[in-house]
Amino acid sequence: MNRADKILLYFHENGINTPIRGMSTSKIADKFNIQRSDASAELNELTKKRFLSKSGTRPVLYYLSASNMEKDSAFSNIIGSNGSIKAQIDLAKAAILYPPHGLNTLICGASGVGKSLLAESMAVYAKEKWPGDIPFVIFSCADYADNAQLLLTQLFGYIKGAFTGAVEEHKGVVDRAQGGILFLDEIHRLPPAGQELLFILIDKGFYRRLGETKAEHKADIMLICATSEDINSSLLLTFKRRIPVQINLPTITERPIGERIKLIFHFLNQEAIRLNLPIWVEGKVIEFFAKYNCAANIGELKNDILLCCAKSYLSAQAHNKSQLTLNIDDLPGRIFTHVKYQTILDNTVIQLFTNGILIEPAKKNTPVINTGYGIDLYKYIDRKIDSYRQLKMSDEYINMQTKRDLEQYFSVVMKGLKKDTVNDIPASIIDKHIWQTASRLLEDAAVFFHRTYNRNILVTLAWHLQQFKERVLSGREVYNTNLEKIRIDYKEEFSFISSKVNFISDELAVKVSLDELGFLAMFFIHGNDELEICHIGILVAAHGRATAQNLADVTNTLLGTDEINYYNIPLAQNNAKTINDLCFIIKKINYGKGVLLLVDMGFLVTMEKTLFTETGIKVKIIPNVTTALVLEAGKQILTRNISLDEAVKHIYAAYDEYVQTIRNHPSYVDIENKMESTKKVILIICMSGHGVAEKIKDILVENIPESQDMTLINAGINDDIEKIYAKEKNSICLVIGSTDPHIPIVPFINIGELFLPEGLAKVQKIIMNKMVNKTNSLMVQYKELYQILREQINKFAKSLPEKKVADSCETIVEKIAVHFFEHQIAQDSIVRLYLHLACMFDRINCNESLKEPDWGKELKNSRQEDFSFLEKIISLYTRHFLSEIPHGEIYYLLNTLPVKK
Repeated sequence: MNRADKILLYFHENGINTPIRGMSTSKIADKFNIQRSDASAELNELTKKRFLSKSGTRPVLYYLSASNMEKDSAFSNIIGSNGSIKAQIDLAKAAILYPPHGLNTLICGASGVGKSLLAESMAVYAKEKWPGDIPFVIFSCADYADNAQLLLTQLFGYIKGAFTGAVEEHKGVVDRAQGGILFLDEIHRLPPAGQELLFILIDKGFYRRLGETKAEHKADIMLICATSEDINSSLLLTFKRRIPVQINLPTITERPIGERIKLIFHFLNQEAIRLNLPIWVEGKVIEFFAKYNCAANIGELKNDILLCCAKSYLSAQAHNKSQLTLNIDDLPGRIFTHVKYQTILDNTVIQLFTNGILIEPAKKNTPVINTGYGIDLYKYIDRKIDSYRQLKMSDEYINMQTKRDLEQYFSVVMKGLKKDTVNDIPASIIDKHIWQTASRLLEDAAVFFHRTYNRNILVTLAWHLQQFKERVLSGREVYNTNLEKIRIDYKEEFSFISSKVNFISDELAVKVSLDELGFLAMFFIHGNDELEICHIGILVAAHGRATAQNLADVTNTLLGTDEINYYNIPLAQNNAKTINDLCFIIKKINYGKGVLLLVDMGFLVTMEKTLFTETGIKVKIIPNVTTALVLEAGKQILTRNISLDEAVKHIYAAYDEYVQTIRNHPSYVDIENKMESTKKVILIICMSGHGVAEKIKDILVENIPESQDMTLINAGINDDIEKIYAKEKNSICLVIGSTDPHIPIVPFINIGELFLPEGLAKVQKIIMNKMVNKTNSLMVQYKELYQILREQINKFAKSLPEKKVADSCETIVEKIAVHFFEHQIAQDSIVRLYLHLACMFDRINCNESLKEPDWGKELKNSRQEDFSFLEKIISLYTRHFLSEIPHGEIYYLLNTLPVKK
């Protein structure tokens, strides 16, 4: 590629196609590090060949000429090509334009995001830009994933006599793609041996057929590969390095709602053309299609639209109508339980959701994209109707039976198309089986009441069912003082849920009382339309870089909303700044009913009057915020039409009920059973739960035999320590924990000290006997915490193998704890360090490392030993997945760590 070609490619890649965006000779000279005279010569030559045009004087500006401007035809069929995926389209164009025959490209993205469509569009673009006839050959790697020999013959062909049965020479797909593009779909299905077969083709540009030893065949082809899997775990590193261009396509939920509506209209127009009939679409149908969670992305949206059209076509056939009408009765029931509430500010979109639209068959020739089904859905419906009529069935029965056939057919299709839609609900928060039970109840209710229920109600019902089950298991009875009123006022809802009592009892494995049925009936009273009202604003405020944001994000994800707002309070920020920022946010999120502020600690707890005075908006504050508390607040406010005072009252009551239920759980009651012992007592207070306490007990028993004769009581940080002390004040001889409860006279030892010889020596002096020198690591002490962090690591390091990142984080945190904290490290510091490291590794791998700050070198000079230590251990334990660690990242990490004593 000569210099002129590189300059022309630069103009294409950067879209320099108008005089306003034009480039001067001096800028091109600086960009390519060449003399101004050389740049002028190259630009003038490109202008003579009509590749470029120029305008103006002093400076003269060069830009792509009209004859060399790109046609939009190749990518015009991709919605978002000038919007959310413009960068991806530009990268695809650059890959095609790179001489002599493009750059090998890897297209990544979840199932159904449009990888094949992009590959096909790139082939069309190549035909516009490359000379001659450009073949485009598609090869599915999945068909040959388990047979490298068969893969070799299909890719490269074989010669006569290469194996038994090879009676003549056979060409492979590489031959057929000569001079064009070979599209390797599902490249992740190739085993390592299969990937290695492509190395010589990519590196040397030639290949041999099976059976050949000397002959070489030149291959002038461009490879486009596609995968829906994580390339770091499914593709060899040596293979990835050979693919210079990687294009990542977003999921449908990551794209603007305007583009999603365009997709909906596109698919509806396809069906209108196919049937040559106009289609009237109710506003609510468009809204649901625009807002529900498509687990399988565009592919799922397309198939759900087809199902709706098929149902409407059935009705039109039965009543001899010349127009299809799509209403909410045509929507698959599961859509209602996967609708995510979104705040829409575009009046045009709101009007569309209200008024609906008529889709008429497009006047221009619009290609009808293959649905992927082996049959024509509408002919299928016609044949079904004819067959049932031959059996002399009634029209009503035919209509019902054909609808059932369609539902069954599509349920089979969707199982193969989409992933498990419960994946985004962590099992640690809502049990998967309970989630499925709640989903089934809402789907049945939607059909029974002809209502729609959104994701907020689904999460709320699932959360309630889980709390109900835990309450029953803890031995606490359910009382509903409003039962009779519910049975009278909501007869239909109570009757419906009563008919499901056996189903609920079987699924939850607990007995469901009449009182509980009264509570459950209330979940089915309101549908989506009745709940779309002005509600109380919700704001989470907490100290730390992302504490509040994480709480809000988790709750928004679970509830399928964006109504939980957050404000992260920097630790060093003054109170006046915090108040000003909060006032601004409160004014912004007030919908006329006040704002609920959920805070962690500090002066904010007493700021209700101040915030009201500054904003004129009623504010209520609830302290000690947790994930469960935010979830309860969202549940109460977003699913009920209540006042701010009522909301606070209900939230406190429900949250207290939740805590009391957990305390009465059988595993929790063990505390009180242990407290009746007459032996000497060691009280262990753990923020991380009972598992850590058991580990501590094992350490004590192993190192201090006398501790076997003592009673060890395990208590959580939220337990009533005073109650335990009142019962055991004459027996407690030692408290071990992460926080000191300040029990009179009784000595306290921090958990961290148990992992040092001096700490065990302290314990030995208190409960008498032998010297102990055994230590243990943070990985043992915080085993449960590390397991939780491992399960969430993919959210922070998306571009790297999860296990490698987790192993490195744990080891590096261990080393930092020894060097900087002398083993005295708190749990929250471990979490902060772990997540900082994971995000840092991800940034480095994505070439988005933090730049060196102005104060970096000064910090390095003052803490040279600490800097060298961090650089050494991070490089050592990440060498298997990162090539180097930029100094900027080390500066920022070091700045968060204490000065070594």
